[in-house]
Amino acid sequence: MNMLLLSLLWVLIGLLLGGLANGAKLRPASWGKQGWRVMLGIGMITALVTGWLATWLVGIQFSTVTVLWVTVVVLWVGSWVLKLRNQWDVQGHNNLS
Repeated sequence: MNMLLLSLLWVLIGLLLGGLANGAKLRPASWGKQGWRVMLGIGMITALVTGWLATWLVGIQFSTVTVLWVTVVVLWVGSWVLKLRNQWDVQGHNNLS
């Protein structure tokens, strides 16, 4: 029961952080109008997976704090990397095909 409640808390944290990332306009414009859902999904999945891994690695006491930090970093760095990749593609550096 304890892990179920923690999992729900982590999903809510992921939704909140994904919503904050949308409000900060961190998602790439190339995702279009439905990109806000992708950011919420990335936040939820990152928070849930991080929570389970953090519980196993650092214990239940520090798992929620770890979820907060890792989810923020993934949303921030991930959006930055995607924007750089889109700029790279727009400049014509995508010669894979």
